[in-house]
Amino acid sequence: MSLTRVADHLGDASDGSNTWLEETGSYFQYAPLEDHEIRLLELEPGLPEDPIRCRLIHKERCESYQYEVLSFDWRRSTRTRVPISLNGQTFDTPHEIWTTLHGIRLETRSRFLWTDSICINQRFDSKTQHACSRERNGQLSYLPTIYRKASRLLIWLGRADDNSHLVFEHLDKCRARSYLNWLHYAGETKDAFHKLLRRPWFHRALSAQEVSLCSKATIVCGRHQCDLSELMKCSSFPSTDDYYHPIEGPSSVTHLRHLVQIYLATCIRVRDLFCWYRHCRSEDPRDKIFGALMMNTEIPFGIPIDYTQDVPRLFQMFTQRYIESMQDLEVLHWLGTSKRIDGLPSWVPDYSIINPAGTLPRAIGMSAIYSIHYPLRLLPGFGFRSGNILALRGWHVEKVMQTAERLEARDTALLGSEKFTSIISGWEKLASSLTKKRFPESIIAAFSSTLIGDDDADLLVEHDTPPLVRVKRAPSSYNATEFSKWYECIKECQISKTGAKRSKLWDDASKRYSRAMEQTCYGRKFFITDKGSMGLAPPLTREGDDIVFFPGGKYPFILRARDNGTYELVGDCFLYDLDVFPLLEDRTISTEFLLS
Repeated sequence: MSLTRVADHLGDASDGSNTWLEETGSYFQYAPLEDHEIRLLELEPGLPEDPIRCRLIHKERCESYQYEVLSFDWRRSTRTRVPISLNGQTFDTPHEIWTTLHGIRLETRSRFLWTDSICINQRFDSKTQHACSRERNGQLSYLPTIYRKASRLLIWLGRADDNSHLVFEHLDKCRARSYLNWLHYAGETKDAFHKLLRRPWFHRALSAQEVSLCSKATIVCGRHQCDLSELMKCSSFPSTDDYYHPIEGPSSVTHLRHLVQIYLATCIRVRDLFCWYRHCRSEDPRDKIFGALMMNTEIPFGIPIDYTQDVPRLFQMFTQRYIESMQDLEVLHWLGTSKRIDGLPSWVPDYSIINPAGTLPRAIGMSAIYSIHYPLRLLPGFGFRSGNILALRGWHVEKVMQTAERLEARDTALLGSEKFTSIISGWEKLASSLTKKRFPESIIAAFSSTLIGDDDADLLVEHDTPPLVRVKRAPSSYNATEFSKWYECIKECQISKTGAKRSKLWDDASKRYSRAMEQTCYGRKFFITDKGSMGLAPPLTREGDDIVFFPGGKYPFILRARDNGTYELVGDCFLYDLDVFPLLEDRTISTEFLLS
């Protein structure tokens, strides 16, 4: 064996120490696993300057033994691989694996670990790909057991950086003094906390299944550590409804809050899981689905974890099981309006989408109040038919008469930009062209409510005795007042060439309206209907498309007739002044729609 300075492989030692690694001359080869076996990694003790030495041990799954699950972000590594000693032989690992093992190694005793990066054969060369794929599938099916039997989850965030030590020192003080209410982060510590939450581990889909299935999760950053739930104890957070901005991205603090809820929950709602998943990357489009299948959710999906499964077919089975079990269409609202996976039926969401634009307010937000009479369950007779068809009963409401330009979630259409102002002006002009409106409110009141997706009055009834009568809207629109002030800020911005938020008119009301408007409108286009209403539609909506309301959906949907008698589901939409309660008086007159 020979010793080589690690700087020869890493460029420079990230912690400044004179660290060495071991090169043996012979390369490690995986021994096949029996069906009843797993591998554990023994990380041998050593000083910071010592080479990384490990042993890979085969263990019976039914045996009782102490080990930790090691979680860290390694799959996107692009840096030069670094050799470690594994069973006395050379094993080339991604840079992140070497750094992690070096960071968590103990000086006086071995550490027994399970990590998919080494304990599962991840090598996929042309000769062994079939064998490795078979092992990978077999081991992944055991993951729930592997996670649950571990003493804890060890989460490596990386080395101390960006004043991260301030966060952990603050937590140490609060813990030592046994505060009932821990003091909030402030100043430099607060800034360091927000930077810590931007580390990649918090935005990888696999993190959810790990924290959910392991009994304990410990965050490790450099030489500091804390329980995952403790990170939230010193922070206030915005509401769930204020979680995501289509251009700025998700609130990192609320993103952490959702992850901690997954960690602490005994049964996880699929909706809550995908509220978190939709802001997480995955290396394989199937990762999020298989992660959901491993966890204890309210739905018995009964889908095998098999990475040879076709992605469109897997997405379809998952959606079908959800709709059958929950008897609603909530899953069709979670991920916006775009797709990137080919071959999906129009009614199947693309679960691989990250940070979707065009998610309507009630799709994820929890603040809406519904009448007990509001139809949140599908009508009897729904089902799945051959040819990838979803059959639903509902009502044709209106048709799209004209659409305006889409407000894209891009930097070129930022609030107050020339492009943004031009598009909103075009929307306002189209709204003003309604000569026969079917609602009693003014055009400006309807337009201002549409831009923020305000339909609270459409969800409630005056009384519980038939016939059901929807509550009346307020005679004067507070939304119209907020819109007018907000729009003045936008216009002033165009004239003075300064940011809208610098305007003297920019107050808390303008800020609230602007936030709601941006969250609702980005990724959508404005439209008017043949019956005199208006709304926000998916970007692919065309004139002549049908607007259909299905009980079980939170919003109506845009459908497009196909030549074979079926319909393409273009996406959900916001429709101003939609009164669904008269439709419910005689459910026998509903129409069957076949979505393909």
